[in-house]
Amino acid sequence: MQPHLKRALTLLAIAIIGFIAVRAIIVPDSFGQYGWYRGDSVIENRNLPVEHAGSASCGEEDCHKTISSIWSDSGHKTVNCETCHGPSEEHVNNIRIMPPPANDSRDYCGLCHFKRAARPSGFPQIDPETHGENLKCAYCHNPHKPWFV
Repeated sequence: MQPHLKRALTLLAIAIIGFIAVRAIIVPDSFGQYGWYRGDSVIENRNLPVEHAGSASCGEEDCHKTISSIWSDSGHKTVNCETCHGPSEEHVNNIRIMPPPANDSRDYCGLCHFKRAARPSGFPQIDPETHGENLKCAYCHNPHKPWFV
């Protein structure tokens, strides 16, 4: 065998052995336990505090039943209440703890409704330069019944 091939194969073998050694040190023991991620992350995620209650909890207990029934028939029915109103688990457990106020800024509504070429043509979009004179969207549009102006 040629000496330059011996050197190349030796370097390749050293690189492979080095890679295996470094990988054994860096990769956690629980990696691959349930799939292509750390198995310990399942336990870590389970122990995170619950912050979201879900939209169904808003209409329960007759708290926000009217708004919930209007919302469930609206164009925003696929948008969870907590998307705009923030996490509400504490509020559901204790009504004296108020969730943060809804984000009704023009830029927040624009995340979905400012005109973008990639959005479907039937999706409600506006040109922010010509629509609404820089007013908050909620001045004219009720987010719980967006068809109503």
